[in-house]
Amino acid sequence: MPTPNFANRTLYHGDNLNFLRGMNSGTINLIATDPPFNKGRDFHATPDSVARGARFEDRWSWDKDVHPEWVDSIQDDWPKAWMLLDTIKELGEGMAAFLCYIGVRLMEMHRILADDGTLYLHCDHTAGHYLKLLLDAIFGHENFRNEIVWCYSGGGQPRNDFPRKHDTILRYSKSDTYTFNPHEALVPQGAADADYVLAGDDIPELAGAPESEAMPETVGDWWQNMPRPYGKERVGYPTQKPIALYERIIRTSSNEGDWVLDPFCGCATTPVAAERSNRRWVGMDLWEGAHEVVINRLRSEGLAGPAGESDRLLNFGQVVYSTELPTRTDDEKIAAPILKTKRRIAEPPGPKLTRQEMVDLLIEENGMVCAGCDREFDDPLYLQLDHKTPRAEGGINHISNRMLLCGPCNRIKGDRLTLNGLRAENRKRGRMAGQMKAS
Repeated sequence: MPTPNFANRTLYHGDNLNFLRGMNSGTINLIATDPPFNKGRDFHATPDSVARGARFEDRWSWDKDVHPEWVDSIQDDWPKAWMLLDTIKELGEGMAAFLCYIGVRLMEMHRILADDGTLYLHCDHTAGHYLKLLLDAIFGHENFRNEIVWCYSGGGQPRNDFPRKHDTILRYSKSDTYTFNPHEALVPQGAADADYVLAGDDIPELAGAPESEAMPETVGDWWQNMPRPYGKERVGYPTQKPIALYERIIRTSSNEGDWVLDPFCGCATTPVAAERSNRRWVGMDLWEGAHEVVINRLRSEGLAGPAGESDRLLNFGQVVYSTELPTRTDDEKIAAPILKTKRRIAEPPGPKLTRQEMVDLLIEENGMVCAGCDREFDDPLYLQLDHKTPRAEGGINHISNRMLLCGPCNRIKGDRLTLNGLRAENRKRGRMAGQMKAS
């Protein structure tokens, strides 16, 4: 496994995308995270709670929230994801903006996961089905493992609808080889999960009993009796999730000593669950109060003593709170996350052109001509920016490796042909401009 370029028990404060981009590839065993849901409203912590001051907006706008660099990156390196986003944008720019925001971060999460790693993405009915499609485009539909339903009670009772009493957790693996410990989610055979929330060794009926007598079975994908946090566990954070829920995730999909990451750690449920489960962890959040809350929650769990006092696992000074970006030390800083290139080529130094700047420059130099079939167009909208040498073959995003193609040529080229290969294919099909005119 590659060497991590970050310390255990690190809490990064700031935009998680920058920290994710700074982490070495393949260094995280499990990502368990609870990002925004695109609820279209603002969230605030309880004023007199431990999490007082925590707030975030869950509203999204394409013009305000989407960076052009994100769009360029997705179009260049994740064409299937871009096709999805472009389609959804026609249905609603707010949803497309939310998915673009989440998407560029999921792409980095895919890169930093180990080959046997797993992602658990918490969502609900608002955007869950769109996120499933986005994850299929990034992780591959063949790596979809489960749609877990977390059921809970409480809240209001609408007059004209069935009450919504569940969230969804989408589970994806990085490959077909992944960590899964079914013994960490055992219940007595035939029992409802509603009666048991702990791992097998903690269930009275199973603890110490011979397997032949206990007859346990792994819980299904319908998880009950893990209520929303209340009492001592509740810290007042507006979207807090129960520790039992994330302990089950962590124990079933990682091993002791593994690395667990939560890029949206909020009130630190994932770090606390990871610490309780003897895993190493990294958290990230924009909220400046996250550091204080993680310390307070570790103390309340008996995992951290007061400042200066040693305790079972750590003391106050051993949780690293950082705004400094990690510096990558691996050898994959150039390659696109999902592509395994035959060779790696560093891009020339200097400022990077945007996609639109590249299009304008190519039109200025060559006119509105398709490089694949030599056909000339009267509107640049008919031309699409592509790579002469595909990214899968080591091609770079620099202008020196760019060309403009018409739609038919771009579909023929796909992600496998070079420019020369495309022109050869067009000659075979009789699609070159001169041949078309002669016929």
